[in-house]
Amino acid sequence: MILVGQYDSPFVRRVAVTMNIYTMPFERRVLSVFTDFEAMLAVNPLGKVPVLQLEDGELLYDSRAILDYLDGLVPVEKRLVPAGEPHRRRILRIEAVALGLAEKLYERGVEFARRDQAKRDPAMVARAETQIASALSWLDALRPAPWLHGDRISRADVTAAIAVTYMREKHSALAARAQHAFVAAHCDRCEGLIEFARAAYSAAEAQRSGWRPEHAPGL
Repeated sequence: MILVGQYDSPFVRRVAVTMNIYTMPFERRVLSVFTDFEAMLAVNPLGKVPVLQLEDGELLYDSRAILDYLDGLVPVEKRLVPAGEPHRRRILRIEAVALGLAEKLYERGVEFARRDQAKRDPAMVARAETQIASALSWLDALRPAPWLHGDRISRADVTAAIAVTYMREKHSALAARAQHAFVAAHCDRCEGLIEFARAAYSAAEAQRSGWRPEHAPGL
């Protein structure tokens, strides 16, 4: 299988880390949704990542659909979303907040990294920052010890940790003033795992796509 996308994307990374946890070998085609937009349109009609190319050439879009497919390839007991209730819906609820956190960070990043300051929409930035703070507070209140729910790593853990890393790397000024000690420790724990390290965040790939880093005060 071939995973299309860069490792500065939390959506690409959560697919890659999941495949590592499932011990599924894959190749990667490094394309940017910005600098390689025409090439991305050739593999996804929306020009978005991630895209997973299957061995027969079929293309799957969107991290949620891709992860659903990957879950079907492993035994039930290995899946990062348990089959039984209420654990299944609780994992999915946490994942929804963590994925929403990544999405709102992306939206904020577009305002700061892709738009001239004079054209930035303060109301949209304030709204996104309120949603980001709310999501972080909600996740932090779960006090992962060590996982966000249950006694083993889940898709919620993968998604939340990668979203926090994304914030640290691309929104350092925002991360510097965020209050989320439990989630921060959880992120460190997850990023220390070999499955995460093999799909580590790539600042070089972010730079390749023209992303301008936001620096914390004093840096």
